[in-house]
Amino acid sequence: MQAAGAFDTKCYAALEAGKPLEAHTIKRRAVGDNDVHIETAFAGICHSDIHQARQEWGPAIFPMVPGHEIAGVVKAVGKNVTKFQVGDHAGVGVFVDSCRNCDKCKKGEENYCRKGMTGTYNARFTHSHCPGYSAEGSDHCEPTYGGYSRDIVCDQDYTLKLDKSMPLD
Repeated sequence: MQAAGAFDTKCYAALEAGKPLEAHTIKRRAVGDNDVHIETAFAGICHSDIHQARQEWGPAIFPMVPGHEIAGVVKAVGKNVTKFQVGDHAGVGVFVDSCRNCDKCKKGEENYCRKGMTGTYNARFTHSHCPGYSAEGSDHCEPTYGGYSRDIVCDQDYTLKLDKSMPLD
């Protein structure tokens, strides 16, 4: 099943630095040709989420939806997706994209991307191949939102297939 377009999803977000997370709604991108739509079942709580939401590690993007330890069930896939099917268990880690062209990316070491990997949250889609990219500069690129949300859409190459015998929690 392929989703028709961008959609709203419920989340918990810090609306400004240092404020408690609160119920919020964000827009997720449409499922692209290489994307996986995951309905989040669990998202870990990491102290880095707290630091980011408090803006303790430098300027941050608000509203911020933390969460980079995501596990859930695939709800839809893009037409070019070969690694996942609807109903599969899937996970998303600390980053959701990279330049894909530098020597590190080509060796499968995207976390060391020379142009900068794109974090699962508190980041922007700054690589020209990314949905949400803007040539007007990074401040105009769409922000990423993490796993404290009902849904996430991620490129299949930055999504992990989880064995169905493993509990999602």
